[in-house]
Amino acid sequence: MAGPVARSAFAERTTRPQSLFLTDLGCPLVVNNYYTLRALVREWRPDLHGTTVRDIYSQTKNELTVVLGGAEQDWMVRGSVQRPFLYLFRRPGYHKARRNVATLFEDARGRTVRGVSIAERDRLVSIELGGGGRLLWQLFGARANAFHVAPDDTIVAAFQRHDALTGTEAPEPYPAPMPETFAEFEDRWRTNRNKTRQAVQSAVSLFGGDLARETLHRAGVTTDAPEGCSKEERRALFEASMALREALQDPAPVLYGAGQFPDAFSLIPLRHREDAPAERFDTVDAAVADFVRRRLAEQHFHRLYDPLEEALESAAAHERRSAERMVEELQSESRAGRYERWGHLLMAQQDQVPDGAEEVEVPDLFEDGAPVTIPLDPAQSPVENAERYYDRARSTRRSREEAEGRLDDTIERAERAEALLQALRQIDTLDGIKAFRDEREDALAPFVERPDADVDTFPFRRFDLGGGFEVWVGKNARQNHELTFHASQPYDFWLHARGVPGAHTVLHRPNRDAEPGQRRLYTAAAIAAHYSKSKGSDVAPVMVTERKYVTSPKGADPGVVRVQREEVLMVEPGVPE
Repeated sequence: MAGPVARSAFAERTTRPQSLFLTDLGCPLVVNNYYTLRALVREWRPDLHGTTVRDIYSQTKNELTVVLGGAEQDWMVRGSVQRPFLYLFRRPGYHKARRNVATLFEDARGRTVRGVSIAERDRLVSIELGGGGRLLWQLFGARANAFHVAPDDTIVAAFQRHDALTGTEAPEPYPAPMPETFAEFEDRWRTNRNKTRQAVQSAVSLFGGDLARETLHRAGVTTDAPEGCSKEERRALFEASMALREALQDPAPVLYGAGQFPDAFSLIPLRHREDAPAERFDTVDAAVADFVRRRLAEQHFHRLYDPLEEALESAAAHERRSAERMVEELQSESRAGRYERWGHLLMAQQDQVPDGAEEVEVPDLFEDGAPVTIPLDPAQSPVENAERYYDRARSTRRSREEAEGRLDDTIERAERAEALLQALRQIDTLDGIKAFRDEREDALAPFVERPDADVDTFPFRRFDLGGGFEVWVGKNARQNHELTFHASQPYDFWLHARGVPGAHTVLHRPNRDAEPGQRRLYTAAAIAAHYSKSKGSDVAPVMVTERKYVTSPKGADPGVVRVQREEVLMVEPGVPE
């Protein structure tokens, strides 16, 4: 049975045109796809064989660079182990910053490269070293990492979690099951998936979202739900998947999307995207390097753009609300006059006010003598009630005078914030947002705090709960969608304040079997409540489920999801100190 629908707090905002949001951090067929890594390894082998490890360092958080020197050409192999954007690519030359650089894996320096390989049907890429041992990238899941591995397969050094992993066994490959016959495809077909595309991904485990869509397109299957697929349709899907696997042996890489930031990377042209703008490349190496460069630029763009947009939206809305309250005060003169008249009537007719009355009806001596009903405080005397109304009249007039003095300034601030916001929403390039910040620094100063240039590249709000558990929180509707459907694992916990707009929140588990415990779960729920309309409540309900039970209704706006099998936790909103 379908669960409740949750709406992001940001989904209802006016945002930039959708065309400017061409990518998401979980882009289908990302460059850590097994087939892409396999193609890279094949291209690298002739160039990297016989080179020497000149340097290994990190100058960007969560990215490791290996410099390989050859007789005619130096190469930089760069790999990121930071979810949700894992990548591995190489560039010619050798460029290294002078500051903020950590030298790593020193025992591997000076060694000769004897080969480059990838594990069979697994995303483990090795640079094999003379004398034994290797440099190893593990490019999947929460345990993504890079290692220097000894000949006996023990870890000499680890890029992440060095102290915990040094001396332990290196990761072993686990070949993904791939159906070679229709019978094997049928065995792996799962009718409990929400969409046929997801069932294809289950059956052909190395296919990502775009390859699964391409399978449906080539098979001519339009049935939405896997339980509705006939045997003939499933056979067509199997045959299409086999044809795709064959095509992937001969890469012809493409970047899809218009503008500075690509929509998707694909190892081969995709028929279901044939009408989309496309840029073709001669080598996988060049396509991946360009894709990563532009994706990193896009991440940088959003780190600069998103805080500005959020701050200007908030400032404009705040100033508009302030102006509206001031207008109400300016319209309140009649209330001030009424309060003063009531005070006069009570003072003039004290003897007509019974003790302890909650209201009194007296003739209006200032009009035609028609009766007027005056609310009273029964605990006060007629004179005290009159004085109370005199005070209210003075307070109302004072508020009106203050509003008159501030209204024009408030309207002007609202208009300036809105004008800046509209100008901001015309920008869709990294150079453009940099120029906007620099050229309009003074104009922006009243509304935003200039962010530190050295910001964390992680796209979401992040809270470390220890033991490998982290809480990730989306910052807007686009990020909510990315976080839920691309950055998180099916076994992660998904949380959302119940019944109110709020941010998507994920309690990331280091692995499928790791249990967070009640304390971490309630902490995550408190964070979810904090980033919602329940923030000011003493106690707020928060729904919790595994991410696999969260779906996006067809045609729904970003941030709108359907939740199944929810539990509800009652928590006090807040974030860890």
